[in-house]
Amino acid sequence: MRILTWNVNVLRTCLDYHPFSSMKKKNVEGLLDELHADIFCFQEHKTVRARLEKSMACPGPYDGFWTFPRSKTGYSGVCTYVDSRCCVPLKAEEGITGLLLDDPKGSTMKPPWTPEERIGYYPEVEEMIWLDEVDGSPFDHKRLDMEGRAVVCDFGLFILFNLYCPNETNETRRPYKMNFLHALQERVRLLQAAGREVIIAGDINIMRAPIDSGEGGIRTSAEQHYEHPARRIMDDWCAPKGPMVDVVRESWPDRDDMFTCWNQKLDARPSNYGSRIDMILCTPGLRPWIKGGDILTKVFGSDHCPVYIDLHDSIDVPDRGTLHLRDMLNPPDRPPSTAPIYPNDVPRSAPEPPRFATKFFDEFSGRQTTLKSFFGGGGGGGGKKVKTNEAAVVPSPSPTPTPTPAPSEITVDETSATQPPPAPPQPGPPSAPDESISTPFSLARAAFDAFDGLVQPPSPIASMATSQHNEASSSRSRQTSRDTAIDMTFDEDTVAIPNKPKSAKSKSETKTKPSSSSTKSATGSQTKLSSFFSQPPSKAKRKTPPPPSPSYSASQPSSKNKRPSLASVSSSPSRSPSAPMVAQYPPSFDLAESHPEHENLSVEEDQLISQAIAEADAAKEAKKAEAAPIWSNLFAKKLPPLCAVHHKPCKDFIVMKPGPNKGKRFWLCSLPVGAGYDMGRSKRAREDVNPNFRCDFFLWDSANSRKESPGGAKGA
Repeated sequence: MRILTWNVNVLRTCLDYHPFSSMKKKNVEGLLDELHADIFCFQEHKTVRARLEKSMACPGPYDGFWTFPRSKTGYSGVCTYVDSRCCVPLKAEEGITGLLLDDPKGSTMKPPWTPEERIGYYPEVEEMIWLDEVDGSPFDHKRLDMEGRAVVCDFGLFILFNLYCPNETNETRRPYKMNFLHALQERVRLLQAAGREVIIAGDINIMRAPIDSGEGGIRTSAEQHYEHPARRIMDDWCAPKGPMVDVVRESWPDRDDMFTCWNQKLDARPSNYGSRIDMILCTPGLRPWIKGGDILTKVFGSDHCPVYIDLHDSIDVPDRGTLHLRDMLNPPDRPPSTAPIYPNDVPRSAPEPPRFATKFFDEFSGRQTTLKSFFGGGGGGGGKKVKTNEAAVVPSPSPTPTPTPAPSEITVDETSATQPPPAPPQPGPPSAPDESISTPFSLARAAFDAFDGLVQPPSPIASMATSQHNEASSSRSRQTSRDTAIDMTFDEDTVAIPNKPKSAKSKSETKTKPSSSSTKSATGSQTKLSSFFSQPPSKAKRKTPPPPSPSYSASQPSSKNKRPSLASVSSSPSRSPSAPMVAQYPPSFDLAESHPEHENLSVEEDQLISQAIAEADAAKEAKKAEAAPIWSNLFAKKLPPLCAVHHKPCKDFIVMKPGPNKGKRFWLCSLPVGAGYDMGRSKRAREDVNPNFRCDFFLWDSANSRKESPGGAKGA
């Protein structure tokens, strides 16, 4: 039998780490199976009861026992899982003082524990002496069990405490921590006096001896170790000074660096710079049952690692013979469970757990109607799924109706007073018998057919053309435009020709353009913004050829369709002789197609044009080459600075602590922290610094001027 304890630091996030992330059952049940234990003690599950899922509360054959903090949400909290195939606890409760068991509002179980359900032997809190608060006010002992730090289970052979002891984050928390330890020791003393055996497992948050600290090898830290009162109390409580046995340390008495917790902010786990604060203690009477214990440093998912102990399956007692562990944990005269049994409970061969088990919570026992049942979800409320006839609800697809061209604004205004608006197209029968309305393609087609029947808004090109010729368009009727054939001689990317004379356009030409846009959308094409500024189409794509123009002559006055002479271009005072040529005749522009008169150009003029274009391109490339180093230096990536001691690239961090520096970036030495790392002269003498670990280099990112450069990185 194995008992395992692990501070999971948010239980649900452990499933994202190896090997739990690759399990077939990626849930708490799979995690428990992977850890290969029989009793699990988890601390800091950090789950509020409202977010507790059934897969976490009732993971297969494991019985769960959860406690939650009363004030803070997403804080603390411990839970114990027991494999029912191995054993079932006789009793279970939360807290160490017993004060929550009588509180009808604060207790997790409703109604609170009856006298038969309690383990008993609670300390007399009213008669105990408590350490006052830092400000001198008396300590309220009722707070000890209000943070969800203890789950206690009675297994007959022993009583198991699953604990998350308080951490001394600041001076104000020291009275709470010391009083918690005081109440725990008193409870264990009373149980021992009654002849009961006890196992304490969990995050004790105390480094018992200097060997349990990453700084244990530093002489100055070892001298100050026992100055802390909590460490002195823990060391005096454990053997050989006290009654409790530190099982893992006893199994490995001389083992160094047996740490169970590491600082994630310092990334201290790779160098194994940590502390041993997770322990399993037991009373001396259980020592014959203990086989040994160890830590699982290869299990990730938290800033702690699991700790376990193994128990013998059987032992030989001189006066009693051979005793089997399974018989000791499952006595035949065990008291019956006080939990109610419901018809929808999953049948089990093991005895029912105590009423404190999470499977008896109202939200998991089937007594409470879930919201899912109102929407036909399976399970929980017995909701039934209603099958609907989809063919009767969704209209069948119809053949694509003839698209109605978008009328211009003037047409709508003139015809709205005399003609009623067109009726929307009616859906027809399916175009093919195999096209069922239940298929996604048919649904999409039916939706697009309905949109095609509606009046399409005019495109920007059609609106511009309509506004230029609205006088001629107003004399046409809507029916005429429908009967006019669509001219498909234009290319899809062609726009209105600028040189076309201003004549009255028919409505068919105006309304053909939206249809062309609709056609392009249907074929997957899309009009580009550059098409609005493209050159006129070539002769092969013109609807009608342009009128012939006279031969080119430098003495003739220029017109729209004539190219300006070289003399007029060169004599322009505000433009360079080459730049206008590049802008007016880009390389992609075909001079032969747009200006037929270029055929009369001389060879010398063609050479001058080519030379001007080449010179403009060369000047442009030279300007880019000249500006490239400036831009590359301006946007060069910052290189990490070098630390002053090791002269190695540093590692960057971001300030997350609230304050004026939150969000700022800074640099530290990239070496890992370790025993004797450089914490600064004020915290450690220079002769105690270990140069193999991180130095005390620090630099704000704003002060780092080390950047990449073609010739190598320059210094900071």
